[in-house]
Amino acid sequence: MSYYCGWDGGGTKTEVYCMDDTGACIADECFGPLNFNGVPRERVEQTVRDSLAFMNSLPGGLNACKALTIGMAGASSLKATQDMNDLIRAGGFTGKLDVIGDHVIALAGAIRGAGAVLVAGTGAVCRARSSSSESYGVGGYGYLIDDLGSGYAIGRDILASVARADDGRNAPTCFTDMVFKRLGITNIREMITWLYSPDTGKREVASLAPLLKEGLEAGDAAAQQIAEKAAHDLSELAITAWKHTGDADFELALTGSILNHYPTIRARVIEICQSKCPGINIISPRHSPAYGAAMLAMENGR
Repeated sequence: MSYYCGWDGGGTKTEVYCMDDTGACIADECFGPLNFNGVPRERVEQTVRDSLAFMNSLPGGLNACKALTIGMAGASSLKATQDMNDLIRAGGFTGKLDVIGDHVIALAGAIRGAGAVLVAGTGAVCRARSSSSESYGVGGYGYLIDDLGSGYAIGRDILASVARADDGRNAPTCFTDMVFKRLGITNIREMITWLYSPDTGKREVASLAPLLKEGLEAGDAAAQQIAEKAAHDLSELAITAWKHTGDADFELALTGSILNHYPTIRARVIEICQSKCPGINIISPRHSPAYGAAMLAMENGR
């Protein structure tokens, strides 16, 4: 039996989706992170080993896989893409291989034909396809210069609100007690020490994002400002992508942990987008990014 495989590699987890020649799912499993720009290399290497071992456990093993498409956070880095290619080949896979951005596979899974997908998880990016089949990407340049509206950005803004409240630039915020409790610390200096520790990276900062829900429930002013900022930043990605396509009517799929689990942000993004783009139609993704990656692998392998 032959099959096609797609990986959806993110900053926190990687979904491995395999389908047969008819497009039916034969295996679906999740492993660790797959982003060279956000986690230590050894963790990425372990994810690759685990994912390839899973594929090898299927009937026919790795040799039965005609094509593998990997959608990876951080694929805008040429070095990261080459490193991933090298790891896959070193792991024993000899079939057709394509390493692309995670936003490309998200679009392939979410939309049939023209439209866009807005992804907001640990990072944030929008990918669009016009009615003339032209593709456009907006955002997704990584947490150091971009990823506005993402889980990382929200976590960073929560930390910033604590710092600004501590030195008097902002009013007191409930995030101070929340962050101190979450990190097991008692003062701002300990927070800064944690933040700039070599052990603290993108994932650790993004892990603070769920505190936003508690802040919103408490009616905290800083929480409301952070949520509004995230909604505007994410809306900007989608609106810019829509402008690139030149299409009057536009399907937009919303996905990722921030848009799926933060109803305040999701509702505000929809409101802003619909006010700026009257022809926009908000939908849920038809399929997962991993499914989209497997479909692209099938196209590549036939």
